[in-house]
Amino acid sequence: MEGIIDADGHVVEPPATWDEHLDRRYRDWAPRVVQFEGHFRYLCGDRLGFPIHARPETVGAPGQTAIVTDAPVVARGADDPAGRVADLDIEHIARAVLYPTYGLMIQGVADRAPATALARAVNDWVASYCEHDRSRLIGIGTLPMAHPDDALAEATRCVEELGFRGVWRRPERIPGTPSLHDPGYEPLWSFLEEADLPVAVHPGMNGVVPNEYFADRFDDDFTAMHATHFPVEQMMNVTDFVAFGILERHPSLRVAFLECGAGWVPYYLHRLDEHLEVFGYPNARLSMKPSEYFARQCFVSVEEVEPGLDQVLARYPQSVVFASDYPHADGIFPGATKELSETDALDDASRRAVLVDNAVRLYALEDA
Repeated sequence: MEGIIDADGHVVEPPATWDEHLDRRYRDWAPRVVQFEGHFRYLCGDRLGFPIHARPETVGAPGQTAIVTDAPVVARGADDPAGRVADLDIEHIARAVLYPTYGLMIQGVADRAPATALARAVNDWVASYCEHDRSRLIGIGTLPMAHPDDALAEATRCVEELGFRGVWRRPERIPGTPSLHDPGYEPLWSFLEEADLPVAVHPGMNGVVPNEYFADRFDDDFTAMHATHFPVEQMMNVTDFVAFGILERHPSLRVAFLECGAGWVPYYLHRLDEHLEVFGYPNARLSMKPSEYFARQCFVSVEEVEPGLDQVLARYPQSVVFASDYPHADGIFPGATKELSETDALDDASRRAVLVDNAVRLYALEDA
């Protein structure tokens, strides 16, 4: 199929990101790897993450988890845009929408000045990466989460100066930062509506972003935390956008809930609809069902032909996009597009919607 769009790929920021782009006053806040015997941990500021029993190179080595190899080889496109374009050609991907990797760690910083400096450094490096071929490499801006005013300022810079096609934030309610439904975010949602660009909610499991609930529940078991954190947090974020009226007040705001699959969507939206009927949502004056807001404004991503994907698309045909997760270890390369391209589980229209058309709608790529 022509024109495939990877709606959620990643880059891996090199150490030079912090040397070249981070305000010198905040260099000690830069995220980095600390190697121990038999495991590594991430460090960001003074927060040391949980143990990860693998080689740190797996963060940029698709398909090469610790149970596969103890000598992972980093993909050439992780931090080299020329290598990325070559790998896109192998996958027959026309354009890749790019999210950071170390940028997934910095939003746990609740102090405004370093939080903003870290986000700016990530965004500046991603912009330099995309400069290699801006028609195929599409940046998404990392927002600081310490204060809504800082998020709006960085979103404005990312869109108006860096040419990014949207912004993203993490799903957690991080101590010391405002909630997703804080009224202070209203100007940000309005700005994105006016710009016709989305906000994405993107999870990640690294230990330096506070996630004590999952860590305590599963005794720092990375696999157990990883399996639950992504879909559970995203269900809570869908609830936040609906139950506090964000989607009602901002009917043109597009929201993507990434890296959590799609199979949960019909069940959970049915549950939210039931709760509207049984209890109502006291913090929102909803004019539609939660499922109708989702169909109008929301997106999820898939990396494979999940069980029931055809049924998800029957209910929400414009809301599912393809994501490779390249070059992370739980992604696939080469062959990320093969299963969705060749499956008999989807008809041609649904296949094209997932691989091309829905990502064009999400990121407003018609004229990009």
